[in-house]
Amino acid sequence: MPTWNRDAYLSSLQRAGYQVDLLVNEEVSVSFLRTGLVKYDVIILRTDSFRWEGLDYYCSGEPATSGARKAFSREVSSRELRIGECVGFSALFIQHNYPANSLRRGLVFTIGSVSGGLASVFLAAGSAAFIGYYHEFSLGWGRMDCFSEKLLAYLSEGRSVRDSVVQLDIYIRVGHGNTADWPTVYWIGDGTFKI
Repeated sequence: MPTWNRDAYLSSLQRAGYQVDLLVNEEVSVSFLRTGLVKYDVIILRTDSFRWEGLDYYCSGEPATSGARKAFSREVSSRELRIGECVGFSALFIQHNYPANSLRRGLVFTIGSVSGGLASVFLAAGSAAFIGYYHEFSLGWGRMDCFSEKLLAYLSEGRSVRDSVVQLDIYIRVGHGNTADWPTVYWIGDGTFKI
């Protein structure tokens, strides 16, 4: 699904001095997700999610085909992957492929998904901090992108994870009202971490 304003994501990180690799759709394959996350300081997962038999699954860009069902039958039987409208990966998949301290001490930020299940496995794999939203909202409307762009701007200004999340919450509540149904952003891990 295309982002609402892709340039805003990229420019904030580039201003902070990062070289940005933007992977979309099929580029975020199961093969990439197995090993590719180790080379990044900041990982942004903008994905839809779904729940199946008590586990949350996060959509990869892998096409959901009959070939995928055969190729990933072991991961499906171990509940690491689920194939439906998308090829979804669970926290079990991340845990299996990224043991302790295999990831860089960086930031993982999930957008649009109920992401609490991923936080502990990314932190155990070595990430310093994890940011996500408590509620699932549609990615299609652009609201999640607007808020996420603001958060990345705060982080890119040199603010800590904790201060950036607090600032975003103030922006949401004060700027847009307390009575609306807005997503709640949270962080886990090292709140003093800066990108």
